[in-house]
Amino acid sequence: AMGGSLIKKWLQGMALDLRSLALLRIAYGLWLLQDLAIRATDLVAHYTDWGAQPAHVVTKISWDPAFFSLHLMQTSWQGQALIFAATAVVYACFLVGYRTRIAGWVSWFLLVSLHNRNPIILDGGDLYLRCLLFWLLFCPLGARWSVDAQRQPVEVPDTVLNLGTVAY
Repeated sequence: AMGGSLIKKWLQGMALDLRSLALLRIAYGLWLLQDLAIRATDLVAHYTDWGAQPAHVVTKISWDPAFFSLHLMQTSWQGQALIFAATAVVYACFLVGYRTRIAGWVSWFLLVSLHNRNPIILDGGDLYLRCLLFWLLFCPLGARWSVDAQRQPVEVPDTVLNLGTVAY
């Protein structure tokens, strides 16, 4: 019985408060938008064929067949600007919790796509950003303080314990 209560206490410690997850979603959405805005200042230099890493160089030197990137499909600055603008809209939806689950998965997909376009400008923080976002997608990020929670109020407990919270 003693071992069972220790495991139960340990698992209770892994549960996360839904308000903290909501605050994390908001902070993460702001972080994603800030990261995108900073990257947009070097749009031509880092994400077009007129920059330091044209698409054919990326696919020849630093590419893995398991990678994907929407940004490699469009090599002009106008095309990149359009992808960046669409990404900003998705990140904003994630921030405010509008269709949070879908916005989260699409945000992760677009973030990986952006990172795969020019891997030479990445650092460990970019990988950390991507991995954390992946595991957070298994948490109920839109359960509190979101458009989703206002539109479809569902009675849920104040804390959650699942694979996502443990992995996070």
